[in-house]
Amino acid sequence: MVYYIKTQLNRSLTDKYFRLFIIGILSAVIVANLSMTAFRDIIYGMNDGTFAYNLIMFAKGFFWIPYYAMIFVADEVIGSNYPDPRIRDKSTIGLTRKHIYFGKFITGIIVLLLCALFATVAFLVITPLFQVHDGTIDLPVIFDFLEAVALAMPLFVAGLSIAVMLCFALTPRKKAFAAFFISVVAVPRLIMLLATDGIHFLPAVWIKNILLTPQFQELQFFATRNVPKVMISSVVYIVLSSAYGVYCFEKKEF
Repeated sequence: MVYYIKTQLNRSLTDKYFRLFIIGILSAVIVANLSMTAFRDIIYGMNDGTFAYNLIMFAKGFFWIPYYAMIFVADEVIGSNYPDPRIRDKSTIGLTRKHIYFGKFITGIIVLLLCALFATVAFLVITPLFQVHDGTIDLPVIFDFLEAVALAMPLFVAGLSIAVMLCFALTPRKKAFAAFFISVVAVPRLIMLLATDGIHFLPAVWIKNILLTPQFQELQFFATRNVPKVMISSVVYIVLSSAYGVYCFEKKEF
């Protein structure tokens, strides 16, 4: 199992698409800083809301973007075989379908952690370079951002678990991507819209409480963070999606 994970991790990290992930992360960080600089220098000036610490604070409210990208991490880890249990090589000797499933999932978690680490370091290094003149980035701001990143990781892993489940349960890959978009992006967003104060559709309000997506908005401010809810809901989603994904993969005929 360890050897299988090692081989899958080596394949993923040396794949050209992983390099695209890194380029995409750097591009997003640079674009965010350029946008803040342009907004401050051209439109709004040095007023409240345009300082560097605001950019770091606002960034926490957009953690749902990498959450939506978990399908790409799952797709990268699973690879072009997508997934075929009949394929056997040195790394799969003695492994069952369950081993293969969780080997891919664990590999995905490692890739996710590496990407999150790179994104966090890049953001905290590049942002001060762009915003160095306002002097608003201090240790409390950085520690608060790191805490938000740490709290978001269980939610990211839950999103990855859902993506892996769909990739193993549905072939070809376009079906998995479509199902992820519908179940993780479109439906939760629709429920969140129906749960807003202007509409306040009661079933949507109740369902919103068990969704993962709204919890990313709560991470932006210390007062709204609900750590037990994040941990419990993430574990529930991971367990349920993993159980169903393994079941589908073991029953699947290719």
